[in-house]
Amino acid sequence: MKKIITSITAALLLAACSNHTDTEPPYDVKQLRSDVINTLEKNTTQAFSESINDLHSTIVQLSSSVTKKNLDLVKTAWKTAAKNYSSIEVFNFGEIKSTNIQTAFYSWGANETAIEDYISSSNSITEEAINNLPTNSRGLSAIEYLVFESTEEATLQSFTNPRRVDYLVSLAKNLVSKAATYTSLWENYRNSFIENEATGVNGSINQVVNQLYALLEDVKSFKIGQPAAIEKIVTADASLLQAEKSSYSLVLIQKNIKSIEHLYFGLDNGLDDYIFSITKNNELNQEIRKEIKAIKERISDFKIVPLKEAIYNQNEQVKDLYSHIRNLLILIKVDVSNSLSVTITVTDNDGD
Repeated sequence: MKKIITSITAALLLAACSNHTDTEPPYDVKQLRSDVINTLEKNTTQAFSESINDLHSTIVQLSSSVTKKNLDLVKTAWKTAAKNYSSIEVFNFGEIKSTNIQTAFYSWGANETAIEDYISSSNSITEEAINNLPTNSRGLSAIEYLVFESTEEATLQSFTNPRRVDYLVSLAKNLVSKAATYTSLWENYRNSFIENEATGVNGSINQVVNQLYALLEDVKSFKIGQPAAIEKIVTADASLLQAEKSSYSLVLIQKNIKSIEHLYFGLDNGLDDYIFSITKNNELNQEIRKEIKAIKERISDFKIVPLKEAIYNQNEQVKDLYSHIRNLLILIKVDVSNSLSVTITVTDNDGD
């Protein structure tokens, strides 16, 4: 009798466990979409907008008093704004991407000849006039050119030209206007992103994964591969680097990778949790964490050497960094997209 009771008890426990598994609630994808917005995008957008306003303030201060101190303040504010721009790049999806507004913030490298020709001309220098110029004659790249291109002494001397100062101030005003538009776009799009239940190419999570891939492709090819002559270009060319004049290329790449890490792993809830809910293991998440860690370590290995020097003098180290970024890109493009049934619609630059 005891054996019979024991068997019945075991059967009941097994049935209870089975029923628990059958009724386990599915992963809350809408909560993930909400977390992307409320724990990540909002703060990132706000920080970027504030840094653009700060940059404008320091430029206005420089225009009133052209001093070394004020020029240094502009340079510091530019670096902060550039870092915060690098953090918003990962959120270039959906209705935000369709406006192409992020290109208006930072389209490198600056068209130096066009900028100098405009300053030398008799054309009106206003925020409206600046807004009608090509993106590589305005935005952060144009400001970078004006304040970082020459020696400190030569830069201060150049701003004795009132038209050069007016151009710089109008660039800053234009960025403030664009940042306000960017903030407004997100305010109008956030709820649509969260409520979007589509599972195809127009789905919110599909767009997020595509942007992770697109940003990694940009970092791999345009921010490292081509300038270092690893892709397409025969000879290394530092002028192709983002933030070459400010020697800030690696810092901005580092911010890109950090933003990718934050978007993938979230704060308390991220794509990693969604993938775990499907695969029931953390193998892919661990691989991604491993590659991100390797990328961070490779960037740290350059210490104080800027990328514009490293592509010539430490090319093997640059290739190693490139290799790990490529590994991460493939994990996103193949493994993550397959796990989440996402279609990668972005075209890569070298067929990888």
